[in-house]
Amino acid sequence: MSAQQALVEAASKNAELLQRINETEYASSALNQSQTYLNDLDREIQNWNIEIQRLELKTASEFKDHKKYAESTARRFMHRAAGKKEQFAEKASKEEREYVEALAAENQAKSRREEWIKNRDEARKQHAMLEDTDRTHKRLQAELDALYNSIFAGPSPEFPAEDQKEFAMRQAKDAFNAAKQRHEAEVQAANCLRDAEGFMTQALQSLDDARSHSRMDMFGGGSLSDMMERDALSKAQNATDKVKMLVQQAQRLSPDVQGLGDINIDHGHAMSDIMFDNIFSDMAQHDRIKDSQAQAQREAQTLRNASVRTQEQSKQLQQEAATALTRLETSRRELQQIRQDAFEKVAGPPPTYDQAIQHQSEKVHS
Repeated sequence: MSAQQALVEAASKNAELLQRINETEYASSALNQSQTYLNDLDREIQNWNIEIQRLELKTASEFKDHKKYAESTARRFMHRAAGKKEQFAEKASKEEREYVEALAAENQAKSRREEWIKNRDEARKQHAMLEDTDRTHKRLQAELDALYNSIFAGPSPEFPAEDQKEFAMRQAKDAFNAAKQRHEAEVQAANCLRDAEGFMTQALQSLDDARSHSRMDMFGGGSLSDMMERDALSKAQNATDKVKMLVQQAQRLSPDVQGLGDINIDHGHAMSDIMFDNIFSDMAQHDRIKDSQAQAQREAQTLRNASVRTQEQSKQLQQEAATALTRLETSRRELQQIRQDAFEKVAGPPPTYDQAIQHQSEKVHS
C-alpha cells in the first residue's frame, strides 16, 4: 500500500485524534498550576497547625491560671480575711477573661484551618480530574504518534521533506538521551562525593579525638587513654575506607572526578606499646597521628574541591539536557506538523481549537 493510500484510509482516525488532543491539550499546563496551588494550600495549613499548637498551649496556661481563682476556696478565704475581696474578684475576672479570649482565638484559628482544608480537598479533586485528562491527552498523543509512524516511519519517497524532519527528530532524540544520561551520572557522582564528605568529617573528628587521647597518654593517661586512642583510630580508618570507596564510585560515574591521595592511619604497634610503653614511644605515636591528621585535612580539601566542581558540572549538564529536550520537543512538533500537512492534502485541514471545543460542548449537551 502506498503512503497516499494509507493517508486516505487513516484520514478519519487522524481527524478524530487531533480533535480529542485539542480538547485535552490544556491539561498539562493546568496540572502544573494546580500542583502549585496545592503546595500553597499545604503550606498554609501547616502554618495554621503551628499557630494552633501555640494557641492550645496558651489556652491551657490561661485555663490553669483561671482555675486557680475559680476553684480555690482557700485563696478566696485568704483574700477575704485580708480585706482584699475586691482585688480577688478583679483578679479572678481578669483570669477568666484571658482564658475566654485565648479559647476564642484557638477556636477561630481551628475554624480558619478547616476552611483551608476544605479548599485543599476540593483542589485535590480538581487535580485528580486534571491528572486523568492529562493521562488521556498523553495516550491520545501516543496513538497519533503510532498512527503516523505506521505510515511515515522509514524512508518515504513521496514525502522527502518528512524524511528530513524524521531524521532531525531522531538526531534530537539521541542527543537528548545522551545529555540526560550524562546529567544523571553526574548527579550520582555528586551524591557519592557528598556522602564521602560526610565520612571525611567523621574521620577528621576521630583523628582529633585520637590526638587528644594520645596527648593524655603522654602525660600518664595509662591504658584507658591508650585504648580510647586506638578506638578513635579504628573509627578514622573505617571512615576513610568509606571515603575512598565512594570517591572510586564517583570516578566510575564521572571521568572528571579527581582521585584522592593516600591517607595513612597509623594504629601503632600493640605489643611494643604494651611492652615498651614510655614517653618516647607515646611521643612517636603522637607525631604519627598528627601526620595522619595532616594527610586527612589535605585530602578533605581535595574532596571538597572535587565535590564543588561536580555539583557545578551537574548544573551545567542539567541545562544542556533541558536545552536538548527543548530541541527534541521542537523537532517533534515540526515532524508532526509536516505529517499533518500530508493528511490535509488528502482529507482537508484538521478541526481548529474552537471547532474542537464546540464539538465537545455539543457532545456534553446531546
